[in-house]
Amino acid sequence: MVYCGKASQGCQNCRTRRIKCDKKRPECSQCIRVGKKCPGYRDQLSLMFRDESSKVIQKAHAQWGSSGSPIDGSGSTAGSSSSAWAIESLSGSSDSPSSSSPSPPQDIASARLPKKVNLNLEQQGMQFYINRYLMNHPDSPRTHDQVATYCAEVGTTQNVMIAVGLAGLSNLQGDKNLNMVARSQYVAALKHTGQLIAANDPSSLVARVRGVVALALFEVVQGKGPRSTVGSANTHINGAVAVLRSVLPLPPTATPSPATPGGGPAPNLTKGGYAIVMLLFSMLIPYQMTDTPLPPAFFDTLKFCRFLMHSSSESCACDHVFASARLLQLSAIAEHTVFTDGRTATDDLVQQFLSLEDTFDALEGPHLKAFPFTEKQGDCPPEAVFRGKWHVYEMIWGARIWNHYRWARILVNQRLVKFITEYPISSSKTISAIRRAKCYATIDRMAQDILISTPSHWHHPMLSPQDTLKFESNGPGSSGAVGLPSHLWHVMIAGCAPNVPLEYWNWAHNVLLVVWKQLGMQHALALAEIMEEHRAKLDKEATKQKFKLEFEDE
Repeated sequence: MVYCGKASQGCQNCRTRRIKCDKKRPECSQCIRVGKKCPGYRDQLSLMFRDESSKVIQKAHAQWGSSGSPIDGSGSTAGSSSSAWAIESLSGSSDSPSSSSPSPPQDIASARLPKKVNLNLEQQGMQFYINRYLMNHPDSPRTHDQVATYCAEVGTTQNVMIAVGLAGLSNLQGDKNLNMVARSQYVAALKHTGQLIAANDPSSLVARVRGVVALALFEVVQGKGPRSTVGSANTHINGAVAVLRSVLPLPPTATPSPATPGGGPAPNLTKGGYAIVMLLFSMLIPYQMTDTPLPPAFFDTLKFCRFLMHSSSESCACDHVFASARLLQLSAIAEHTVFTDGRTATDDLVQQFLSLEDTFDALEGPHLKAFPFTEKQGDCPPEAVFRGKWHVYEMIWGARIWNHYRWARILVNQRLVKFITEYPISSSKTISAIRRAKCYATIDRMAQDILISTPSHWHHPMLSPQDTLKFESNGPGSSGAVGLPSHLWHVMIAGCAPNVPLEYWNWAHNVLLVVWKQLGMQHALALAEIMEEHRAKLDKEATKQKFKLEFEDE
């Protein structure tokens, strides 16, 4: 299954006649004008991911002057040279980084191809990873230097990249044998990454962190259920935090370092702390999903980051992480403790959530200063750009931090709204009608911003490479789809937020299905199923309420 580009949305009659179709429903104007029955329009989601591999291969053979049968997936899986083909393809694409299909090496392209072109399984896995998980994402290599750097470092982590690629490919094809090979590559990647970490070579820091994070990505791609998936992935994220901490030791005293004129940490230490903060953010969702208490090490690491970043404007991200951690703690108390409406303990719980919302509200200004963004609007495919709006962030990390912020504020206000129903007496003491309306307004604003920000985190396949340029932020240029799993969770929360329009649910659900069909990421499919269960529950409750009202009227 391959993405085949944006298919024509016109009806069959207009496409046959090669004329423009206005796509009106139930029948287009062209068919009405000539008195023909309009056959209707095609399902765009299925068309975008229709399997045309054989056509592509036949066309390639025609262009390269050879004939033969399509590629079969039965190649061997031997040797590191197997992945070199895909790496060379990536390097060769640096002049046009928006291309989604790597070109063959020059020594092959210039010669007559053999009658049968076979990619072994390692090459298929690496190629799928490059095409779907690395390139054409908001944080993919774009410049020649970024491509060259990535290719120079990829050899140390190629096993896990192959594993991720084969896992996604096996999910889309339903191929159990391919899945077994993916798991074998994953085991090899675990062993190799462990050796890198044990060696503790400073020059391999990037490779170590990238390898550990990619192992977490494999769990997200391969996992069958969201709870088990994020639990396994979180183990690897903890490992990445440990790797970074090992090269950023705390100074012997608690006083600020004199490394800079202002007395703050050196810039490289601040940058290292920033990277750890990003990993801490990604850990919050797994702990929420698995309903697991945050370990003491989490707060020790956060304290460490506060020291490293205390003189930087981005230090508000540390306060944000702490507020989010507090949210998880309070949510666990609210979920697992029996409260009685009107009692002091219940009153205190409601007040703590109100105070936490005030904390997040106060953080919005510092976030705008540290991670500024602007909102744009234009003519874009509605499936790809929510309400024709998008955000422009200075840094991709800033875009991710903002969505962690929006996600947390939705959860806080969602809990306050729930308290109004569950504990009306306790809530009435502190939550006025105005405050209740503000809760709903905040939920809607945060949910809408998450959906609007999507092009900054993921490029819908309906967008052309030229379209995506206006959504780009600055970034390391090497993480590709690494930030996507967190964004998908945020999208699901936005689509299922209380009292938001059904439009939000429909758009968010469609994004999850497209990501599944494009990347073969099981995490996306599992979240789509959670959304469907949520919608079914709401519909059932609405029907029940309708019958109740009708019965009371009688």
